[in-house]
Amino acid sequence: MDEAQFVEIDSIRFFTRYEGPRDQPLILLVHALMANHHMWDGLVPQLHAAGFSTLRYDHVGHNQTTFVTAEAAARAYHFDDFTRHIKTIAERVAPGQQAYGLIGCSIGGVLALRFAQMYPGYLTKVMSCDAPPLTSPPSFQEMWGARIARFEAEGVDDMSKETVARWMPDPCSETVRAGVLAMTRSCSLAGYRACARAIMTYDYNPYLADITQEQVMVLVGENDTNVGPREILQRVAETIPGAQYVLMKNVGHLPPFHDPAAFGRIALDFLTKKPSHL
Repeated sequence: MDEAQFVEIDSIRFFTRYEGPRDQPLILLVHALMANHHMWDGLVPQLHAAGFSTLRYDHVGHNQTTFVTAEAAARAYHFDDFTRHIKTIAERVAPGQQAYGLIGCSIGGVLALRFAQMYPGYLTKVMSCDAPPLTSPPSFQEMWGARIARFEAEGVDDMSKETVARWMPDPCSETVRAGVLAMTRSCSLAGYRACARAIMTYDYNPYLADITQEQVMVLVGENDTNVGPREILQRVAETIPGAQYVLMKNVGHLPPFHDPAAFGRIALDFLTKKPSHL
């Protein structure tokens, strides 16, 4: 069953898509900044074939998710707000079905780990992919401030092209790059600004060791240059009790879109393996 619906939270009209057998474990999917729910198109059929249902959505101001009021578009959001939105979406769209797992990529990877911190025991499996550092470094203020200013001045097209070049290094087909370009162009200025500002103001490192009730995988693409030194995410995995660190070969910043077949094998192995430390 495929059900698309809109859910209003905090004067944001979220587009959501709930798919797969309703009596099977639910996997929540959280995409990257400038992407949208189509980032998971290659993974979703694999999850359904393995006996999972899926719930994905578009971030604030991305693709079909819109701000209902000017005040909602202008307000400052925190990653804790976005994390709360995920839980509320799940409760409204799939009432009575507690999610089994959450897979997030880029800022979605940060939100995946924050979800485990804010709602311990709600999930069984958490997969954080190509997340930025779990503490917003001082350099993010200048970098993301400059990117917001550029989006305001120039619009989305040039930024989209540069983003795709940075996210999807060789080896990568032009068909895949074209798909990513289409996704990035669906991001509005208000949505970009809301997410980019949130990236400047979080610090979740002190709470990583508190993630004890979920089995966690921290995955990074071998060719991803967006997350900083690879050792940062290795330390994240080392700090979370029992977490698994995976370096995925031949992919950049969006592994589920870059190579959905290989990513699906990794994800399904993780999701179907009985937790060893819980």
